[in-house]
Amino acid sequence: MHAFLWVIGLGTLSMLVALWGAEMPASFHYPVLAAWVALMGWLFYATLRCSTIADIKAIHARGMVRRRRLAWEDIQDIRAEANPASAMQSGAPNVLVHAFGRDGSKVLLPFVDDVHVNVERELGLLLDSWVELRGEDWAPDPQAAVLIDRRDARQAALMMGFAAVMLAFIPLTVLMLLPLFVDMPEWLESFLNPFTVMGVGAPLIFALTAIASYRSRRPSG
Repeated sequence: MHAFLWVIGLGTLSMLVALWGAEMPASFHYPVLAAWVALMGWLFYATLRCSTIADIKAIHARGMVRRRRLAWEDIQDIRAEANPASAMQSGAPNVLVHAFGRDGSKVLLPFVDDVHVNVERELGLLLDSWVELRGEDWAPDPQAAVLIDRRDARQAALMMGFAAVMLAFIPLTVLMLLPLFVDMPEWLESFLNPFTVMGVGAPLIFALTAIASYRSRRPSG
């Protein structure tokens, strides 16, 4: 929470510097600043409202904009998973916990992460509660399992697509700069322009990699 307050403070200070350094009328500064402060205030308030509560009937996950209720008998799984954003965001949790519903939905459990709690202990408590409260006649839903596997396949495909674009960035840059150092046919030189290489090549690499990854992981059914 302290880190979030620092982000709000530094962001507001940066906004002030940018606004007063720009050549714009003063009448424009104040509405923009007011909108920024209102946005930051809402983010802070919404973050304070986030919570994960478990009772004898369900898990209640309150996010920033939505509240979800997952009855114990409807939950198909509860997992701890690596947070892909942690590599790019300082202070972000490395491990997040999600619950999976009968409709294949994946619900983040706010604050059940390795920054705020002992994930192994909390996950164990949730799993024990789930086994006890879901009912003796509970059985996994085959259709839900397919939906969850497809969701996992889509997310993995997106990650593979982004990783492929990042790995291809340097080779694409070399291709883009090649006409500056090497004599080549005019048609090829016109093809290796920045718009074609980055505007077409990068999305194409992303799409082909994501599609190939999804097709290899997609479950049947």
